[in-house]
Amino acid sequence: MGYWIHLKRSLDQAMLHKDRCLEIPSGPMRADFWEGGWFEYPDKDTALDALENTDATSQVKCPLCKP
Repeated sequence: MGYWIHLKRSLDQAMLHKDRCLEIPSGPMRADFWEGGWFEYPDKDTALDALENTDATSQVKCPLCKP
């Protein structure tokens, strides 16, 4: 099972999702440093480390998929 981090730099927020979450877009995604974006990780430990290393002040887990 994979995990995703949705980084919203404009809101200073990073959110962790499971790979089957309804919020993950199905089409191609654009991600860059200044705007944020969607980033995929192979396992939960790697995703949690990446979540902690984001500079977002708000680091939350998705209320829908509850990773």
